[in-house]
Amino acid sequence: MFTVGIDLGTTTSVVAYIEDGAPKIVEVDGGKITTPSVVSYVGGQPIVGREAILNGNSSAPLFSMKRLMGSDEKVAGKNAVEVSADILSHLKRITEAKVGKQIDSAIITVPAHFSDLQRTATKQAASIAGIKVLRLINEPTAAALAFGIDKNKNGVFAVYDFGGGTFDFSVLRLVDGIFQVLATGGDNYLGGDDIDNKIAEYNFQKQGINKKELSEKDMIAAHLVSKLMKEQLGESDSVHKKYIYDGQEFDFELTADLLEKFAEELIRKTLDISTQVLKDAKIHSIDGVVLAGGMTKSPLVKRVVRDFFKTQIYDDLNPEAVVAVGAAIQADGIVTKNKNLLLIDVVPLTLGIETVGGAVDKIIHRNTPIPIVEKREYTTYQDNQTGIKFRVVQGERALAKDCRSLATFELSGIPPMPAGMPRVIVEFGVDVNGLLNLKAYEKTLGISQTITVEPSSGLSNDEMISILQKAFENAEVDAEKSKEITIQIECERMLKFWDSLLNDLPEQAHNEAEQKLGELSNALKKKDFTEIVKLKTILENIYGQYLDDIISARLSGKAISDIQEKQLCK
Repeated sequence: MFTVGIDLGTTTSVVAYIEDGAPKIVEVDGGKITTPSVVSYVGGQPIVGREAILNGNSSAPLFSMKRLMGSDEKVAGKNAVEVSADILSHLKRITEAKVGKQIDSAIITVPAHFSDLQRTATKQAASIAGIKVLRLINEPTAAALAFGIDKNKNGVFAVYDFGGGTFDFSVLRLVDGIFQVLATGGDNYLGGDDIDNKIAEYNFQKQGINKKELSEKDMIAAHLVSKLMKEQLGESDSVHKKYIYDGQEFDFELTADLLEKFAEELIRKTLDISTQVLKDAKIHSIDGVVLAGGMTKSPLVKRVVRDFFKTQIYDDLNPEAVVAVGAAIQADGIVTKNKNLLLIDVVPLTLGIETVGGAVDKIIHRNTPIPIVEKREYTTYQDNQTGIKFRVVQGERALAKDCRSLATFELSGIPPMPAGMPRVIVEFGVDVNGLLNLKAYEKTLGISQTITVEPSSGLSNDEMISILQKAFENAEVDAEKSKEITIQIECERMLKFWDSLLNDLPEQAHNEAEQKLGELSNALKKKDFTEIVKLKTILENIYGQYLDDIISARLSGKAISDIQEKQLCK
């Protein structure tokens, strides 16, 4: 049984698996271990990753859609579930081609503070992509697993997970292999994307560009230029890049001082959240902090975290891959029934029921270990009342109107009695995925109702059924023939894409790629799939070395040789 761990990230996604006891990270995008969580569409067909950024024939790329997970909001006619399903389908297809095995199941990570709606939406996206979810686990928990601190250390550790779109902070206690989350918190709208936006805003103002006049593609280009400057600042004092708008070139800049200024407020917010989580956990000192998320690669973030917590920093693994590796470790533990690893997670947000007058009766409080079942008794408030309607909410506020509504259900058939006589039990159960199941029953007659909360996540039932039906029909096609068709279609599309980038390659790579493109074209005509697969791998390796430089060069209006020469001079 082949199972994987998937970090479905806001800005990048990663797939990992365990082989012979060691974690392996899949190179899913041109030889890179990270795939940008970016999707564009050509004729309604999704293009994912770096190609989505570069493909000029596609629609404006959709990115950071994870921030909309669990909502009905759409961008360019697509919601977060649909876009996430396309990303997961891409990851599944590429992983299976690279590893040579069909994925049977996966553990998918989610931000620790993700609500029930967002978790359900994530499972829905996986289902559309044809992926069976073994479990959803929190990203900081996965990061701690990957660092292996469960194997040889006892104590209390924190995970500081600062990614492109979200921030999470969790406190965990480790005792002889038992891995218990004590408290968790975070912000779904706090990440590196927000710093990119500040960089873009600064340069718009400096260059006199009216943001309101920019098209969606212009805004996306500015965001990508800002992101590249932030990533390339490194040890330099400043970075300059060209931003082309309405046929004019504008000089965008970023200095180390500006980056610190833009990041300062966001980092302070992460520390405020961390302080509150430590209070929730009733912890005054910790034995170490695990760093995860792309933003923790920044020397500035590392310095601030080290100074603030005054303890050991665990940063020896790639922070962009660590979450996927942890998910793979947990997936392997479940499949192999590894009893040496026991993971106890918590409820991220309080669950309760709206009572008469609009107050919230809190039934399962946040940071309660899961799985958990809690019961509460209710009664009627009017004579001869034959039913009770319950509204389930999630949040920390005292009034239901200030919390998120999850579901409404009614227990009917209660025999007419004076008010206060019936005894109705409501049972809340949260499973290992953090998803809520409800049961209500009347004690005297045994009338009951059971529901699983599956809140709307942007798809109607008909849309969901239609998508699943299409996926099922495609799955019945002969496996080998389907594989060949997929490879041929992908290579025919990639031929055009690779050919469009040919002149961006250095001379030696250009000549080799041009030769292999010709050979691939002939192999496709002959339907020689052995040769096709071999040539596809060669071309992926050639282009994979230069994709990031090509993106940088195109966004800046420079030649790739200029980009590489500047990097060599650093």
